[in-house]
Amino acid sequence: MLPRVNSAAIRRLNMVRVFHALRENPNCAQRDLSRLTGLDKATTSAIVAQMIEDGLVERSDAPRARRIGRPETALGIAPSAGLLVGARLEPGTIRIVSTTLAGTVVEQSQLPGSTDLATALRHLHEGIDAVVAASRLEGGAAPPPLRGIGIGIPALMDRAGRLVLAPNLGWRDTPIRPLLEEALGAPVHVDNDTKAAAMAERLFGACRGVEDFVYLTGHSGVGGGLFLGGRLYRGAQGFAGEIGHLTVVPGGRPCGCGKRGCLETYVSETSILAQAGERGRALPDLWAAAAAARDGDPVVRTLLEAAGSHLGVALSHMVNLMNPGLVVLGGNLSIVAEFVLPTLNAALDEHALGPLRRDLRLLVSPLGPDAVPMGGIALAMDGFLSVPGPIL
Repeated sequence: MLPRVNSAAIRRLNMVRVFHALRENPNCAQRDLSRLTGLDKATTSAIVAQMIEDGLVERSDAPRARRIGRPETALGIAPSAGLLVGARLEPGTIRIVSTTLAGTVVEQSQLPGSTDLATALRHLHEGIDAVVAASRLEGGAAPPPLRGIGIGIPALMDRAGRLVLAPNLGWRDTPIRPLLEEALGAPVHVDNDTKAAAMAERLFGACRGVEDFVYLTGHSGVGGGLFLGGRLYRGAQGFAGEIGHLTVVPGGRPCGCGKRGCLETYVSETSILAQAGERGRALPDLWAAAAAARDGDPVVRTLLEAAGSHLGVALSHMVNLMNPGLVVLGGNLSIVAEFVLPTLNAALDEHALGPLRRDLRLLVSPLGPDAVPMGGIALAMDGFLSVPGPIL
């Protein structure tokens, strides 16, 4: 007996393909959507008609270069269809961004974080309320409806969305998603911060169309997002990518995970600033560290060069194991990339296998420090598109 075809699921998948084609090709003509999505014209037409009826897509007149006849209409994700909110939840900082459903940034905000769970949730709620209230589109009397919230947290998150361990926040075994939904009163999608940022890189950044890449970021810790064969690799329990806890200096600096010599104790923003302070350089953030390095401060330059070398050793193990075609430095690592990359490349040359190293590309994320909040947008967008609606 042949397996039963779930036609509703197929229609939902086709709708998602059309949505992303319009998101990546704004003002696209309907006649081009079949080519972009691989769907036949009848299917494309039916999906577009339903999305227009649901208020997700709008038509507008588009100029026709060197064409005669009836004016062509362009299609786009309607800005008024809704808002998405993404957030990065760190011990010292909460960063929030709101976008249209297409991922166009509308508002941004930053406020103090906290290692106290109740305080962090209160600050997050206040910050999201303020950002949503300020997210009025041009000519709009009120913000569009909030469709979803995505949050990236520096933590081990299992496949069920439970926070297992967040060393730098001091949280463990916490049902974080139900707590967030209760506190925020809206659909919430939560994941490890680096996995979220890797999703943002795939949707909005340098990795669109890239099948195999490693995304690295460093805020309070250091994490890796692994895209293998076009899919985010999570591992058996959902914890894959914890490059920050590879040992680079046996018996070295103590780490919040309880071990010593982990990569993040040398490469994370928190660690770099702490090491600078130990050497008499009180720096508030990595922007200040980058400025000091540009001014020729030998202490800061040496710290950043050492961070690059440690990162290159750890990354060489990942290159030898997984053979990615691209490595992206994102988050706060992008701020100091110019000082980290020379020693990182030298360590890769020394430790990665030649054939794997030869074609490896290294890029600095165009999303910069907002990669994790935009990862929250990617989570919220994915969640919104996966919920059954009128298109079914």
